[in-house]
Amino acid sequence: MKKHYFFISLLVYGASLHAQIAIAPNPSDHEPHQNSILDVKSSTPSKAVLFPVVSQITDAADPDNDNGYRGAIAYSKNNAVIYEHDGTNWSSIYNYVVEVKPQYFAHFSRSSNLNLSCNGGFLPPYGCTATGIIPLTNSGGSDFQGSSTNLSLASNVVTVNETGLYRVTYRSYATFNGLNTDEIQLRLQKSLIATPTVFSTIDSKSFTSDNDNLGYSPVFNGSIVIQVNAGEKFRLQGFMQSGFSPLINSSTSFQNNSTYGIGELIFEKIVL
Repeated sequence: MKKHYFFISLLVYGASLHAQIAIAPNPSDHEPHQNSILDVKSSTPSKAVLFPVVSQITDAADPDNDNGYRGAIAYSKNNAVIYEHDGTNWSSIYNYVVEVKPQYFAHFSRSSNLNLSCNGGFLPPYGCTATGIIPLTNSGGSDFQGSSTNLSLASNVVTVNETGLYRVTYRSYATFNGLNTDEIQLRLQKSLIATPTVFSTIDSKSFTSDNDNLGYSPVFNGSIVIQVNAGEKFRLQGFMQSGFSPLINSSTSFQNNSTYGIGELIFEKIVL
């Protein structure tokens, strides 16, 4: 087994003993940034910083009127969302999309479930895949809140009618049944102006059979910031892949669920 050694550098200076800490795998890169109290460095491929994880946000400490706790961050695996504490309550980071610039906000919700199924068959190569387009709708003022953003919806495809920088957020809850459902994906897809019917995946969230022992059904939350040209189109695609399952179909259902999250596609135009 290959061993990794991390070097921790602690700088102490001044009469009041101010400390700075750097954590780095490379001993030559052990100096912390002059304006940081903790500087976590990583080599390529970069490693992530793992936030505290709770089964659901109600399991996390939730002090009231504690300004020192303000800014605390935790990750809830129940609905795959990062939460930030405001000193009184936990708030999903997705909530701030509407609060910051609601006039540049457009929201498309799920109108019905997307059900996928396939059969791996008896003969090799075993396995099968199935895909489908997530149904989308909007209902005027309650769903399409933006007054300063220009998008349109037709046949479950959103067209951006004004060039700009957008944050696109997508989410759905899913269930799966049958044998050997190896992988489920929620895919954000985009087409170019020159090829409006040809979509390619630009971002996706996956659930694999290796996650089964975690004890929860897949909840997909994705977000991407992207420059979009007027006329480019977006859609959500559901995908499933199954292994050997000759007698029973493998199936997946992408659906709305009030407990685990609403299926939706959100556009926020970023105005700098």
